[in-house]
Amino acid sequence: MLDYRRTLLLITMLLAVGMLACTVDLGTRQASKPVVEILSPPSGSRVQLGEEVAVQFRAVDEVGVSRVELKADGMVVAVEQSSQAEGEPSMTATLSWTPTAPGSHTLLVYAYNRDGVMSDAVGVSLIVAAPLATLTVQPPTPTETLAMPMPTQTPAPPTPTDTLVPPTLMPATPTDTVAAPTPVPPTATHTTAPPTPVPPTPTRTPIMCPGIAINVPSSAYPSRVFTLEWDSYPHAIPSGWEWGIRLKGAEADWTYLAIPLDPPAREEGGHWKADYLRGRGIEETLYWQACLVNSSDRARAFQCCGPVPPWPIIIAR
Repeated sequence: MLDYRRTLLLITMLLAVGMLACTVDLGTRQASKPVVEILSPPSGSRVQLGEEVAVQFRAVDEVGVSRVELKADGMVVAVEQSSQAEGEPSMTATLSWTPTAPGSHTLLVYAYNRDGVMSDAVGVSLIVAAPLATLTVQPPTPTETLAMPMPTQTPAPPTPTDTLVPPTLMPATPTDTVAAPTPVPPTATHTTAPPTPVPPTPTRTPIMCPGIAINVPSSAYPSRVFTLEWDSYPHAIPSGWEWGIRLKGAEADWTYLAIPLDPPAREEGGHWKADYLRGRGIEETLYWQACLVNSSDRARAFQCCGPVPPWPIIIAR
């Protein structure tokens, strides 16, 4: 009788432990959340505008990963669905995104399991650079030749002088005196002078910008100096001209100039460097162009050579 009671007690304890284990397992499954990581590209990578970017990820979940979403700047741009209805314990694949605007963009990856539980977001920041545009230099405007205008007024012929016809003399009485007629003076002629020719306005011949290739830092600090670098083709610039830089923020117009540079840009075999440039002390994206400045007229004569559109510099803390 005693053994029977012990056996019954042991069976009851085993059932209780099994039910508790099932409860713990159920609670763990309900709390399961997928884990996702981005394998490539690394954060801070620079990509070209209009070129497809491949984002490789790996997601794991004990319940089963059912799908993975890629968001660019808060918008869903690609989705990878599991080929298995119950999901996969581990999923590795590639999602694609094509940038349509230059600047800094944030990509986020989310994973969902078959119960609809979403993972924490994992993201990378990419810098999209606009491609260099080919600079077209307009030929100088030919000097306009001013033709000498011809007079259109035909000078009037001179008015012939009046011919005095002597009067017929009548036999006079001894007491009458015949007065001689008063002669009429001839009418003066007018001579038309030709108009004074107007000299043509001289034209300015624009400077021929060399081709340039840009090399900029990925980021700089608002309150520290930074360097801009570029290559020129050909290496030499026209005599009497020097390099300058102009910059702007997000405004539509150029806000401030660094023309001319002080100290001047230095050249190393066709590779140019402009040192000691500063941001405006705030976090922003600056845009810049390399310009040629006339040394004899720095306040007015300058011509910016490129790139078009301007090149960005990320100014951040």
